[in-house]
Amino acid sequence: MLALQQISVSYDHFEHRHRFSVWAAARAAQRAFTSIDNLRDALQSTNIRAFLSDPESYDIAPQSFEAHHRKWCHAITAFLSNRDIANATFGRAAKLIAVYLKAMVVVGAESQSSLAAVIHPPIDRILLQNLALSPDFSSAYKSMWRSAAWTKLNESAYYELLATLRTVVPETDPWWKLEQYWTVTNE
Repeated sequence: MLALQQISVSYDHFEHRHRFSVWAAARAAQRAFTSIDNLRDALQSTNIRAFLSDPESYDIAPQSFEAHHRKWCHAITAFLSNRDIANATFGRAAKLIAVYLKAMVVVGAESQSSLAAVIHPPIDRILLQNLALSPDFSSAYKSMWRSAAWTKLNESAYYELLATLRTVVPETDPWWKLEQYWTVTNE
């Protein structure tokens, strides 16, 4: 019988969550775009993993999170562009980050942290269409949400869209509450 060798890489719960979260984020952002490997490498080219391994990161002000978010999105789009991957938009990078952080933080043990409250929700067609069709509220932005294409958003369009989405969720509520309008499919 062959003896199993110990893996030299530390495989703890954080690493386990990280690997799952990278996969989930890459699958969510992959839509007619590029490979999971490219998206994994792009996400891992940022300092997001190191950021999350620091316990102080979970006590963060919204403005500080926004600065990190922009830096991560820029790093991801630059990484993908350097690999000659077309259509590496800010919207795609933002979704990659949002799903990663949702899996690592929002639905994790740190769900009550200030970081969990300020993480942007994953923005996609399903969320935007459901918001546009919702009878729960009246909004002048519904036509914008109906026609927005998250895969094509540049930086300014992403943050403009985010500002309109904030009108649905009170400032005192965490961002993840917006996802009550997200479903697995639009069916």
